[in-house]
Amino acid sequence: MRIATGLYLIALFLITLFTDVVFGINAQSLAYAPLTLALIVLLYVAMVGERRDFLRRWYTSSPLIVPGLLFLAGLALALPRAQDVGLAAHDFLRWSFVWLVFMPVTRAVCSTEARAKLCARAIPAFVTVFAALTLADLVFGGGVVRTLLGVAGVTSEGRYQSLYQNAGIFAGMLIVGFPLAVVPALTEERTQSRLLWSVAAGVMVGGILLSGSRAAVVAALLAAVVIGATLRRRWLVGVVAALAIAGAALMVAGELDGPPAVARFQDVLTHRGTGQHSLNRRMQIWSEAAKLIERSPVIGWGGAQLRFHQGLGFKRAHNAWLDAWLDGGLPAALAMVIVTVVILRRAWWTHFVRPARWLDPTHVGLLAASLAVLAGWTVRAGIGGRIDWVPIFMLCSMWWDARELACDGDASTEEHAPAVGDAQAQHGQARHA
Repeated sequence: MRIATGLYLIALFLITLFTDVVFGINAQSLAYAPLTLALIVLLYVAMVGERRDFLRRWYTSSPLIVPGLLFLAGLALALPRAQDVGLAAHDFLRWSFVWLVFMPVTRAVCSTEARAKLCARAIPAFVTVFAALTLADLVFGGGVVRTLLGVAGVTSEGRYQSLYQNAGIFAGMLIVGFPLAVVPALTEERTQSRLLWSVAAGVMVGGILLSGSRAAVVAALLAAVVIGATLRRRWLVGVVAALAIAGAALMVAGELDGPPAVARFQDVLTHRGTGQHSLNRRMQIWSEAAKLIERSPVIGWGGAQLRFHQGLGFKRAHNAWLDAWLDGGLPAALAMVIVTVVILRRAWWTHFVRPARWLDPTHVGLLAASLAVLAGWTVRAGIGGRIDWVPIFMLCSMWWDARELACDGDASTEEHAPAVGDAQAQHGQARHA
């Protein structure tokens, strides 16, 4: 399992790196290699260890296997309708990898508390480094990223994008990374660790504001409220509410001279500027997407085919559920609804029923990150980004059920972490509640 975990961490780094500037090919695509090797290692370990039930434990026992198969079935049914069959087939293969390799490898690697914590800490650590490049660009007039990679780190609109060459992609990384940094900043026992994670969260807040992404701001506020409410940090909920009310009041009262994210919120209130233009464009593509869905509500138009059915210049509908419906028809749309219900149900049980194991800080952080992803999906074209699925797959890899206290991970004698005892769970509840 150590080899598989190491390969998975390499894949996480490549997914968060994303850019093609470093290797000449999208780093997210390069992540396929370590994930595939990790699956091969896991299959070998399972077979040598005489655990013939690995398919059940990694595939059929997952609450995400049904939406995964539905999603793939929708894309397959829509293939004959695609204008560019090659592009649609490539999209189908890409999603097949996500559901049949990425998801089960995540399930296997993150099925123990220790490994899930390691992976959940690695993501914000990687994202913090990239967010720090943006703050450095702010200090040095935008020259840091250009010096390192030879590309601009700031758009013509003044939006900072780190090394991603796209402020929206940068925002997507921050949406996932921020909640996973806030939780250890609140729960780590050592003061030094809490301080380091607090700095990381602060760096990502700076990145969110400089990215100009309003979705990232909303997602971060939502995640902070969820974390504060679940961990019973009422002061955090109060601070978030006060900041949101104060910011809204200041923008209503007059024009603010702030970072790009604040300016784009202000644009919407004044009905001008790039922020308003962006909103108008999204409303246009949503309207076009609704018309296409009305023409074919059951069978989709094929993976990544929206670009051929409208002249607005969009490749995606900038809404995850609309994107799924367009690509894979009703089966894919239903798959996304099931994923949403799984996350919301997990949030409901964690907050109101409060099972001991689900109050583990790692679980709370992944839950907040998954809810933040859902918030971002309403306006972002992020359904195809691997980073969006990382917290969702991890969340559903830790513990399926509040009543489940039996071993659900690997059978090796050196790693019995899946079988967390009642006493340890109760101790964790008393410590974190």
